[in-house]
Amino acid sequence: MRTLFAANLKLAWRSMVTHKFRTILTVTGVVIGLTGVIAIVSMGEGMKAAVMSEFSGFGSNWLYIFPQSVQQGGQAWGHGRVKEFTSGDVEALKREAEHVDFVLPGSFYGALAQRGNKRYNVSIQGTVWEYFEGPGIEVERGRPFNEREQKGASRVAVIGATVRENLFEEFEDPLGQLITLGGENFTVVGVLKKKGQRFGGSEDTMVLVPLTTMQHRITGSDDISFIVAISLDLQSLDRAKDEVTQILRKRRRISDPTQEDFQVMSLQDTLEFANRFFNVLIIVFGFMSLFALIVSGINIMNIMLVTVTERSREVGLRMALGAQRRAVLLQFLIEAGLLTFVGGVIGVAAGWGLGALVGRILSSAMGVRWTAWVPLPYIIIALAVAVAIGIAFGLYPASRASRLDPVVAMRMD
Repeated sequence: MRTLFAANLKLAWRSMVTHKFRTILTVTGVVIGLTGVIAIVSMGEGMKAAVMSEFSGFGSNWLYIFPQSVQQGGQAWGHGRVKEFTSGDVEALKREAEHVDFVLPGSFYGALAQRGNKRYNVSIQGTVWEYFEGPGIEVERGRPFNEREQKGASRVAVIGATVRENLFEEFEDPLGQLITLGGENFTVVGVLKKKGQRFGGSEDTMVLVPLTTMQHRITGSDDISFIVAISLDLQSLDRAKDEVTQILRKRRRISDPTQEDFQVMSLQDTLEFANRFFNVLIIVFGFMSLFALIVSGINIMNIMLVTVTERSREVGLRMALGAQRRAVLLQFLIEAGLLTFVGGVIGVAAGWGLGALVGRILSSAMGVRWTAWVPLPYIIIALAVAVAIGIAFGLYPASRASRLDPVVAMRMD
Protein backbone atom coordinates (compact mmCIF):
# COMPACT_ATOMS: atom_id res chain seq x y z
CA MET A 1 0.00 0.00 0.00
CA ARG A 2 2.86 2.33 0.85
CA THR A 3 4.51 1.60 -2.53
CA LEU A 4 1.22 2.27 -4.34
CA PHE A 5 0.78 5.58 -2.52
CA ALA A 6 4.34 6.67 -3.36
CA ALA A 7 3.87 5.75 -7.03
CA ASN A 8 0.61 7.67 -7.26
CA LEU A 9 2.17 10.65 -5.51
CA LYS A 10 4.95 10.65 -8.08
CA LEU A 11 2.44 10.48 -10.94
CA ALA A 12 0.42 13.35 -9.43
CA TRP A 13 3.50 15.54 -9.06
CA ARG A 14 4.59 14.80 -12.64
CA SER A 15 1.13 15.80 -13.89
CA MET A 16 1.26 19.08 -11.96
CA VAL A 17 4.71 19.94 -13.29
CA THR A 18 3.70 19.06 -16.86
CA HIS A 19 0.67 21.36 -16.76
CA LYS A 20 2.19 24.30 -14.87
CA PHE A 21 -0.26 27.00 -15.99
CA ARG A 22 -3.24 24.79 -15.20
CA THR A 23 -1.78 24.03 -11.79
CA ILE A 24 -1.28 27.73 -11.01
CA LEU A 25 -4.87 28.57 -11.93
CA THR A 26 -6.17 25.64 -9.90
CA VAL A 27 -4.35 26.48 -6.65
CA THR A 28 -4.91 30.25 -6.82
CA GLY A 29 -8.18 30.05 -4.89
CA VAL A 30 -6.54 28.01 -2.13
CA VAL A 31 -3.65 30.47 -1.92
CA ILE A 32 -5.98 33.48 -1.66
CA GLY A 33 -8.21 31.75 0.89
CA LEU A 34 -5.43 30.80 3.29
CA THR A 35 -3.35 33.94 2.87
CA GLY A 36 -5.97 36.12 4.58
CA VAL A 37 -6.50 33.81 7.55
CA ILE A 38 -2.81 33.16 8.17
CA ALA A 39 -2.00 36.88 7.86
CA ILE A 40 -4.59 37.73 10.52
CA VAL A 41 -3.37 34.90 12.78
CA SER A 42 0.27 35.98 12.43
CA MET A 43 -0.61 39.60 13.17
CA GLY A 44 -2.74 38.60 16.15
CA GLU A 45 -0.08 36.40 17.68
CA GLY A 46 2.52 39.09 17.05
CA MET A 47 0.36 41.70 18.75
CA LYS A 48 -0.25 39.49 21.79
CA ALA A 49 3.50 38.90 22.09
CA ALA A 50 4.12 42.65 21.76
CA VAL A 51 1.57 43.44 24.48
CA MET A 52 3.15 40.85 26.77
CA SER A 53 6.62 42.25 26.10
CA GLU A 54 5.60 45.87 26.60
CA PHE A 55 3.52 45.46 29.74
CA SER A 56 5.28 42.57 31.47
CA GLY A 57 7.99 44.99 32.57
CA PHE A 58 5.41 46.86 34.62
CA GLY A 59 4.35 43.75 36.49
CA SER A 60 1.67 41.20 35.69
CA ASN A 61 0.06 41.81 39.11
CA TRP A 62 -0.58 45.51 38.48
CA LEU A 63 -4.10 46.92 38.24
CA TYR A 64 -4.60 50.11 36.23
CA ILE A 65 -7.57 52.20 37.42
CA PHE A 66 -8.92 55.02 35.27
CA PRO A 67 -12.00 57.25 35.56
CA GLN A 68 -14.37 57.12 32.60
CA SER A 69 -17.63 58.58 31.34
CA VAL A 70 -20.78 56.67 32.25
CA GLN A 71 -22.16 54.92 29.18
CA GLN A 72 -25.88 54.74 28.38
CA GLY A 73 -26.99 53.10 25.16
CA GLY A 74 -23.43 53.27 23.86
CA GLN A 75 -23.23 57.04 24.43
CA ALA A 76 -21.36 59.03 27.09
CA TRP A 77 -23.81 60.35 29.68
CA GLY A 78 -23.47 63.67 31.45
CA HIS A 79 -21.86 65.41 28.46
CA GLY A 80 -18.94 62.97 28.65
CA ARG A 81 -17.69 64.40 31.94
CA VAL A 82 -15.16 62.31 33.81
CA LYS A 83 -15.15 62.28 37.60
CA GLU A 84 -11.51 62.21 38.67
CA PHE A 85 -10.24 60.28 41.68
CA THR A 86 -9.43 61.97 44.98
CA SER A 87 -6.90 61.45 47.74
CA GLY A 88 -9.79 59.96 49.76
CA ASP A 89 -10.18 57.21 47.15
CA VAL A 90 -6.48 56.44 47.40
CA GLU A 91 -6.53 56.32 51.21
CA ALA A 92 -9.61 54.06 51.16
CA LEU A 93 -7.85 51.61 48.86
CA LYS A 94 -4.76 51.60 51.07
CA ARG A 95 -6.85 51.06 54.17
CA GLU A 96 -9.51 48.58 53.02
CA ALA A 97 -8.03 46.50 50.19
CA GLU A 98 -6.50 43.48 51.95
CA HIS A 99 -5.00 41.92 48.79
CA VAL A 100 -3.35 45.14 47.59
CA ASP A 101 0.29 45.76 48.49
CA PHE A 102 0.88 49.21 46.96
CA VAL A 103 -1.46 51.99 45.80
CA LEU A 104 0.23 54.47 43.48
CA PRO A 105 -1.82 57.55 42.45
CA GLY A 106 -0.80 59.84 39.63
CA SER A 107 -1.81 62.61 37.24
CA PHE A 108 -0.73 63.77 33.79
CA TYR A 109 -0.38 67.33 32.55
CA GLY A 110 1.00 68.64 29.27
CA ALA A 111 3.33 71.61 29.58
CA LEU A 112 6.23 73.44 27.99
CA ALA A 113 9.59 72.70 29.59
CA GLN A 114 12.13 75.49 29.28
CA ARG A 115 15.77 76.06 30.08
CA GLY A 116 17.30 79.27 28.85
CA ASN A 117 16.33 79.64 25.20
CA LYS A 118 15.60 75.93 24.79
CA ARG A 119 12.01 74.70 24.90
CA TYR A 120 10.39 71.31 24.63
CA ASN A 121 6.80 70.08 25.04
CA VAL A 122 6.65 67.42 27.73
CA SER A 123 4.14 65.30 29.59
CA ILE A 124 4.43 65.92 33.32
CA GLN A 125 3.49 62.98 35.51
CA GLY A 126 2.82 63.65 39.12
CA THR A 127 3.43 60.50 41.11
CA VAL A 128 4.59 59.19 44.50
CA TRP A 129 8.05 58.15 45.58
CA GLU A 130 7.03 54.45 45.82
CA TYR A 131 6.51 54.48 42.04
CA PHE A 132 10.26 54.22 41.54
CA GLU A 133 10.42 51.00 43.56
CA GLY A 134 8.24 49.15 41.05
CA PRO A 135 9.49 47.33 37.92
CA GLY A 136 9.91 49.10 34.60
CA ILE A 137 11.11 52.47 35.97
CA GLU A 138 14.88 52.89 35.82
CA VAL A 139 16.79 56.00 36.83
CA GLU A 140 20.01 55.97 34.83
CA ARG A 141 21.65 59.01 36.41
CA GLY A 142 21.03 60.75 39.70
CA ARG A 143 18.20 59.59 41.95
CA PRO A 144 14.40 59.59 42.26
CA PHE A 145 12.71 62.06 44.57
CA ASN A 146 12.13 60.79 48.11
CA GLU A 147 9.30 60.71 50.65
CA ARG A 148 10.42 63.91 52.38
CA GLU A 149 10.42 65.83 49.08
CA GLN A 150 6.98 64.46 48.27
CA LYS A 151 5.46 65.48 51.61
CA GLY A 152 7.04 68.92 51.32
CA ALA A 153 5.83 69.42 47.71
CA SER A 154 9.43 70.08 46.70
CA ARG A 155 10.17 71.39 43.23
CA VAL A 156 12.32 68.47 42.10
CA ALA A 157 12.06 66.55 38.82
CA VAL A 158 13.24 63.34 37.18
CA ILE A 159 13.42 63.90 33.42
CA GLY A 160 13.20 61.48 30.49
CA ALA A 161 16.12 60.85 28.15
CA THR A 162 14.62 62.85 25.26
CA VAL A 163 13.86 65.78 27.56
CA ARG A 164 17.48 65.78 28.63
CA GLU A 165 18.64 65.76 24.98
CA ASN A 166 16.42 68.71 24.06
CA LEU A 167 17.10 70.94 27.06
CA PHE A 168 20.78 70.25 27.69
CA GLU A 169 23.91 70.10 25.59
CA GLU A 170 25.64 66.76 25.25
CA PHE A 171 28.51 67.81 27.47
CA GLU A 172 26.27 69.31 30.19
CA ASP A 173 25.39 67.51 33.40
CA PRO A 174 21.64 68.05 34.01
CA LEU A 175 21.78 67.02 37.68
CA GLY A 176 21.27 70.01 39.94
CA GLN A 177 20.25 72.27 37.04
CA LEU A 178 17.00 74.28 36.94
CA ILE A 179 14.24 73.83 34.35
CA THR A 180 10.91 75.65 34.15
CA LEU A 181 7.63 73.71 34.17
CA GLY A 182 4.28 75.49 34.19
CA GLY A 183 5.94 78.73 35.26
CA GLU A 184 7.73 77.08 38.23
CA ASN A 185 11.45 76.34 38.55
CA PHE A 186 12.34 72.69 39.23
CA THR A 187 15.69 71.15 40.14
CA VAL A 188 16.65 68.09 38.09
CA VAL A 189 17.61 65.27 40.47
CA GLY A 190 17.53 62.30 38.07
CA VAL A 191 17.43 61.16 34.44
CA LEU A 192 15.42 58.11 33.31
CA LYS A 193 16.92 55.37 31.19
CA LYS A 194 16.03 55.68 27.51
CA LYS A 195 13.14 53.32 26.64
CA GLY A 196 11.91 54.39 23.19
CA GLN A 197 8.32 54.32 21.92
CA ARG A 198 5.68 52.15 23.59
CA PHE A 199 2.32 51.91 21.78
CA GLY A 200 2.56 55.47 20.53
CA GLY A 201 3.83 56.94 23.83
CA SER A 202 7.21 57.25 25.45
CA GLU A 203 8.63 57.70 28.93
CA ASP A 204 11.53 59.53 27.29
CA THR A 205 9.39 62.67 26.83
CA MET A 206 8.07 62.63 30.39
CA VAL A 207 9.02 64.60 33.48
CA LEU A 208 8.23 62.96 36.83
CA VAL A 209 7.51 65.24 39.76
CA PRO A 210 6.00 64.63 43.22
CA LEU A 211 2.20 64.42 42.98
CA THR A 212 1.82 66.96 45.77
CA THR A 213 4.04 69.41 43.90
CA MET A 214 2.00 68.99 40.74
CA GLN A 215 -1.28 69.51 42.59
CA HIS A 216 -0.16 72.56 44.57
CA ARG A 217 2.17 74.32 42.13
CA ILE A 218 1.11 73.32 38.58
CA THR A 219 -2.53 72.25 38.27
CA GLY A 220 -3.91 73.81 41.44
CA SER A 221 -6.22 70.81 41.80
CA ASP A 222 -6.29 67.74 44.04
CA ASP A 223 -7.70 65.57 41.23
CA ILE A 224 -5.96 62.26 40.52
CA SER A 225 -6.02 61.01 36.90
CA PHE A 226 -5.16 57.38 37.51
CA ILE A 227 -4.31 54.86 40.21
CA VAL A 228 -2.05 51.82 40.02
CA ALA A 229 -2.86 49.10 42.56
CA ILE A 230 -0.32 46.29 42.95
CA SER A 231 -1.68 43.04 44.36
CA LEU A 232 0.22 40.94 46.89
CA ASP A 233 1.02 38.39 44.17
CA LEU A 234 -0.31 37.12 40.86
CA GLN A 235 -2.59 34.57 42.55
CA SER A 236 -4.44 37.29 44.48
CA LEU A 237 -4.87 39.59 41.46
CA ASP A 238 -8.54 38.70 40.85
CA ARG A 239 -9.44 39.16 44.52
CA ALA A 240 -7.59 42.48 44.57
CA LYS A 241 -9.50 43.58 41.49
CA ASP A 242 -12.82 42.71 43.15
CA GLU A 243 -11.82 44.59 46.31
CA VAL A 244 -10.79 47.69 44.38
CA THR A 245 -14.03 47.64 42.39
CA GLN A 246 -16.23 47.29 45.48
CA ILE A 247 -14.38 50.01 47.42
CA LEU A 248 -14.59 52.50 44.56
CA ARG A 249 -18.27 51.72 43.95
CA LYS A 250 -18.94 52.46 47.61
CA ARG A 251 -16.83 55.63 47.57
CA ARG A 252 -18.46 56.92 44.37
CA ARG A 253 -21.99 55.80 45.40
CA ILE A 254 -22.54 53.42 42.49
CA SER A 255 -25.26 50.81 43.05
CA ASP A 256 -25.66 49.73 39.42
CA PRO A 257 -22.49 48.10 37.99
CA THR A 258 -23.51 49.17 34.48
CA GLN A 259 -23.18 52.79 35.59
CA GLU A 260 -19.58 52.57 36.76
CA ASP A 261 -17.62 55.74 36.13
CA PHE A 262 -14.24 54.04 36.44
CA GLN A 263 -12.40 51.11 34.86
CA VAL A 264 -10.09 48.56 36.47
CA MET A 265 -7.80 46.75 34.02
CA SER A 266 -4.95 44.28 34.28
CA LEU A 267 -2.46 42.91 31.76
CA GLN A 268 -4.68 39.84 31.44
CA ASP A 269 -7.66 42.04 30.52
CA THR A 270 -5.62 43.67 27.77
CA LEU A 271 -4.60 40.28 26.40
CA GLU A 272 -8.17 38.98 26.54
CA PHE A 273 -9.37 42.02 24.61
CA ALA A 274 -6.68 41.44 22.00
CA ASN A 275 -7.67 37.76 21.81
CA ARG A 276 -11.36 38.59 21.32
CA PHE A 277 -10.58 41.20 18.69
CA PHE A 278 -8.39 38.93 16.61
CA ASN A 279 -10.64 35.91 17.12
CA VAL A 280 -13.48 37.90 15.54
CA LEU A 281 -11.20 38.81 12.64
CA ILE A 282 -10.13 35.18 12.26
CA ILE A 283 -13.78 34.06 12.15
CA VAL A 284 -14.67 36.72 9.55
CA PHE A 285 -11.66 35.96 7.37
CA GLY A 286 -12.24 32.26 7.99
CA PHE A 287 -15.70 32.44 6.40
CA MET A 288 -14.30 34.48 3.51
CA SER A 289 -11.51 31.95 3.07
CA LEU A 290 -13.96 29.05 3.24
CA PHE A 291 -15.90 30.63 0.38
CA ALA A 292 -12.66 31.00 -1.61
CA LEU A 293 -11.75 27.39 -0.84
CA ILE A 294 -15.16 26.14 -1.97
CA VAL A 295 -14.84 28.08 -5.23
CA SER A 296 -11.36 26.63 -5.59
CA GLY A 297 -12.76 23.16 -4.89
CA ILE A 298 -15.31 23.56 -7.68
CA ASN A 299 -12.50 24.66 -9.97
CA ILE A 300 -10.48 21.60 -8.94
CA MET A 301 -13.42 19.32 -9.71
CA ASN A 302 -13.77 20.83 -13.18
CA ILE A 303 -10.06 20.55 -13.87
CA MET A 304 -9.98 16.97 -12.62
CA LEU A 305 -12.92 16.04 -14.87
CA VAL A 306 -10.95 17.42 -17.81
CA THR A 307 -7.90 15.51 -16.62
CA VAL A 308 -9.88 12.25 -16.43
CA THR A 309 -11.05 12.75 -20.01
CA GLU A 310 -7.53 13.56 -21.23
CA ARG A 311 -6.02 10.53 -19.50
CA SER A 312 -8.75 8.01 -20.23
CA ARG A 313 -6.47 5.90 -22.43
CA GLU A 314 -3.81 5.90 -19.69
CA VAL A 315 -6.41 4.78 -17.12
CA GLY A 316 -7.77 2.12 -19.45
CA LEU A 317 -4.25 0.78 -20.11
CA ARG A 318 -3.47 0.62 -16.37
CA MET A 319 -6.69 -1.25 -15.66
CA ALA A 320 -6.12 -3.61 -18.59
CA LEU A 321 -2.70 -4.42 -17.13
CA GLY A 322 -4.30 -5.35 -13.80
CA ALA A 323 -4.61 -2.11 -11.86
CA GLN A 324 -7.54 -2.26 -9.45
CA ARG A 325 -10.26 0.38 -9.43
CA ARG A 326 -9.23 1.57 -5.95
CA ALA A 327 -5.71 2.20 -7.29
CA VAL A 328 -7.14 4.48 -9.98
CA LEU A 329 -9.41 6.16 -7.44
CA LEU A 330 -6.45 6.72 -5.11
CA GLN A 331 -4.35 8.15 -7.96
CA PHE A 332 -6.77 10.96 -8.74
CA LEU A 333 -7.59 11.66 -5.08
CA ILE A 334 -3.87 12.02 -4.34
CA GLU A 335 -3.53 14.40 -7.28
CA ALA A 336 -6.44 16.55 -6.05
CA GLY A 337 -5.11 16.52 -2.48
CA LEU A 338 -1.59 17.37 -3.64
CA LEU A 339 -2.88 20.33 -5.65
CA THR A 340 -4.56 21.89 -2.62
CA PHE A 341 -1.67 20.97 -0.33
CA VAL A 342 0.77 22.89 -2.54
CA GLY A 343 -1.69 25.80 -2.65
CA GLY A 344 -2.00 25.60 1.13
CA VAL A 345 1.77 25.75 1.65
CA ILE A 346 2.02 28.78 -0.63
CA GLY A 347 -0.95 30.40 1.15
CA VAL A 348 0.57 29.85 4.59
CA ALA A 349 3.91 31.30 3.46
CA ALA A 350 2.22 34.28 1.75
CA GLY A 351 0.00 34.92 4.77
CA TRP A 352 2.95 34.79 7.12
CA GLY A 353 4.87 37.17 4.89
CA LEU A 354 1.93 39.58 4.64
CA GLY A 355 1.48 39.49 8.41
CA ALA A 356 5.20 40.21 8.89
CA LEU A 357 5.03 43.14 6.46
CA VAL A 358 1.99 44.68 8.18
CA GLY A 359 3.59 44.00 11.57
CA ARG A 360 6.71 45.87 10.51
CA ILE A 361 4.64 48.84 9.38
CA LEU A 362 2.69 48.85 12.66
CA SER A 363 5.94 48.48 14.63
CA SER A 364 7.23 51.66 13.04
CA ALA A 365 3.93 53.52 13.49
CA MET A 366 3.24 52.42 17.08
CA GLY A 367 6.79 52.11 18.35
CA VAL A 368 6.61 48.46 19.45
CA ARG A 369 8.46 45.27 18.65
CA TRP A 370 5.87 43.41 16.59
CA THR A 371 7.11 40.05 15.32
CA ALA A 372 4.54 38.12 13.31
CA TRP A 373 4.41 34.35 13.79
CA VAL A 374 1.95 31.50 13.35
CA PRO A 375 1.51 28.68 15.91
CA LEU A 376 2.07 25.20 14.49
CA PRO A 377 -1.53 24.02 15.19
CA TYR A 378 -2.89 26.78 12.93
CA ILE A 379 -0.56 25.70 10.12
CA ILE A 380 -1.56 22.05 10.49
CA ILE A 381 -5.29 22.94 10.53
CA ALA A 382 -4.93 25.21 7.48
CA LEU A 383 -3.14 22.56 5.44
CA ALA A 384 -5.54 19.83 6.60
CA VAL A 385 -8.55 21.90 5.52
CA ALA A 386 -6.93 22.62 2.16
CA VAL A 387 -6.23 18.92 1.52
CA ALA A 388 -9.72 17.96 2.71
CA ILE A 389 -11.27 20.43 0.24
CA GLY A 390 -9.18 18.95 -2.56
CA ILE A 391 -10.12 15.37 -1.71
CA ALA A 392 -13.81 16.20 -1.23
CA PHE A 393 -14.14 17.93 -4.59
CA GLY A 394 -11.83 15.46 -6.32
CA LEU A 395 -13.89 12.47 -5.17
CA TYR A 396 -16.41 12.62 -8.03
CA PRO A 397 -13.80 12.87 -10.86
CA ALA A 398 -11.71 10.14 -9.18
CA SER A 399 -14.77 7.91 -8.82
CA ARG A 400 -15.67 8.52 -12.45
CA ALA A 401 -12.16 7.56 -13.54
CA SER A 402 -12.22 4.35 -11.48
CA ARG A 403 -15.53 3.27 -13.11
CA LEU A 404 -14.28 3.58 -16.67
CA ASP A 405 -14.51 0.48 -18.82
CA PRO A 406 -10.92 -0.42 -19.80
CA VAL A 407 -11.85 -1.37 -23.37
CA VAL A 408 -13.89 1.78 -23.96
CA ALA A 409 -11.30 3.98 -22.26
CA MET A 410 -8.46 2.69 -24.44
CA ARG A 411 -10.45 3.56 -27.59
CA MET A 412 -11.10 7.17 -26.47
CA ASP A 413 -9.11 9.93 -28.16
